[in-house]
Amino acid sequence: MRFLYLVFSIFLLVSLATPGYGQVLKYCPKMGYCSTKCSKVEIWARSSDCKGHCCLPASWKWK
Repeated sequence: MRFLYLVFSIFLLVSLATPGYGQVLKYCPKMGYCSTKCSKVEIWARSSDCKGHCCLPASWKWK
């Protein structure tokens, strides 16, 4: 049982350590675009004005 707690806690820490991935935005910024699939070099986020994901360039700064 302790092993499962350890695995879950490591998974949780890794998922929290990746900045930006899967964040929820109010709208997709002008430098991003709505798509069902983003390329590997882009960061994706959920947005209320996109049906799929909001794809943003990797150089975009999170505010």
